[in-house]
Amino acid sequence: MDQKRALVNNLQAIESIEKNLDGTDDWHVPPQLKENPYFVEVTTSLPDALRELDKRMRGGKDYHLISKKGKRPFGGRVIQTGDVGIWNSSVRHAFEGKYSITSPIDSLGLTTVLVGQSEAAVVMDPANRIFVIRNSGFAAYGSQGRFKVIDIVDTLNLGDGHAHYEKLANGKNGPVLGWKRDVSISVGTSKITVATFFLVPANNVLILQRSNSLLLLKAGQHVITNPNTSFRGFYSLGERQVTFKTQPAYTIEGVPVILNVNLRYRVTDPILLTANYNDAFAALANPAQTAVNSVVSRLSYQQFMRAQKIGGDVPDIHVQPWLDSFKANCLEDLSHQAVSYGITVESFDVLDRELEGNLGKDLEKQSEQVLRNQIQATQIALTNQIATETQRGKLEIAKVEAEQKKTIADADYYTAAKLSDAKAYQVVKNAQAAAEASQLETDQSVKNIIALADAKRREIEVIGSAYGKVPEGHAQRMQLSSFEVEKRKALPENTVYFAGDRSETNQNLVASGFEQATGWALAGKNVKQYGVNGV
Repeated sequence: MDQKRALVNNLQAIESIEKNLDGTDDWHVPPQLKENPYFVEVTTSLPDALRELDKRMRGGKDYHLISKKGKRPFGGRVIQTGDVGIWNSSVRHAFEGKYSITSPIDSLGLTTVLVGQSEAAVVMDPANRIFVIRNSGFAAYGSQGRFKVIDIVDTLNLGDGHAHYEKLANGKNGPVLGWKRDVSISVGTSKITVATFFLVPANNVLILQRSNSLLLLKAGQHVITNPNTSFRGFYSLGERQVTFKTQPAYTIEGVPVILNVNLRYRVTDPILLTANYNDAFAALANPAQTAVNSVVSRLSYQQFMRAQKIGGDVPDIHVQPWLDSFKANCLEDLSHQAVSYGITVESFDVLDRELEGNLGKDLEKQSEQVLRNQIQATQIALTNQIATETQRGKLEIAKVEAEQKKTIADADYYTAAKLSDAKAYQVVKNAQAAAEASQLETDQSVKNIIALADAKRREIEVIGSAYGKVPEGHAQRMQLSSFEVEKRKALPENTVYFAGDRSETNQNLVASGFEQATGWALAGKNVKQYGVNGV
């Protein structure tokens, strides 16, 4: 928190200083140039500025700028719209050339320039003073010297060749920190830088030096024209990360150990860092090595060789305590040293390590063998565990299947018991129904027999009563005749029966039967008549 507060205070101080810095971010025409009568700044358009310059030159009894010659139907020079034709004012009135008003013009003491919103023109006045103008332009005439347009720069695109990259630990280029482009003039065989343009990305800063003071410029477009101001560097205020290998550090036994570490840090005070180093990693390299040496010298090499890779596949209860102790101690030592350089260290992690030298190689081979043994033991343990779990799973499956079979058997038994009970119940009901039916049938048969016996009794009584009322001699003869008929029916058809004084054949029997039937009919009629009369 104190570092952030100090950084904010530094930024506020720099902002107040920047407003009064001579030759830094000065994009306007110097006041002394505006007093020059032959310097006209473009406010509306370049043709208007040329007319104003011509007016001032005529008023100063000097050469006129715009010719009074009119247009000709043929001959002469053709000057198209947007172009400017220049003739000298000698007797010959020679033609110097044709120029576009959008391009810089430098001819016969006349200098014009017109720049867009993202462009800036570097100009030298007759007194060899450098100034930068953007989003505007001017028209000037050098009666006692010349105005010279040195260069026109696109402030939003300084070019890939002018990019400054963050240097990584492996020597390769990292992210772009900013762009810097110098504008120079030739003086004899030498080149002199007269202006320097900077383009600083967001969350980055620019550090300049003037005499013994360091100046900080924030993200944006910047230019310096003061020759006493020099460039120190670009810095990023965001979190940075770098992975590198340390120099050999020696354990208690004197075994050299090289660590591959990952360092995360943030620059909190670029001015404090620039006062000591030109690069953040350069400021951290020595403190990081010092912290590693301090911690490793208190440990034995066995603690480094519990596992070859930190966080590998081999579980080891000794790796985590060693790693925690190492990270805590190194981070504490490194943070304490880095804060004095305006850097905050956020993490210091160990990725892997290796032993250096012949002794280290031998020990590393032994550790690799130990590692292989650990892996093999771990694999065997895992195999046994898998087999145990598999067998346990099979037992659980067998239990489940046994429970399923038991459940099915119980269900079948319950179903069979219910079915047997149903059948027994049905048999009992059928027997009860049959008994009831037999009882009803027996009762009905008894009733029928009693009714028939009673009817037979009545019939016998009626017949007996009828027989009793038939005359005595006639009844006996009919009875005897009935007996004879019955007896003869029992004999074969061709039987000759002798009874008394005559023999009869079946034909005679028929005749005799007819007579007898006639007698029965008469007897019946008498009986009936008697019965009626008796009633």
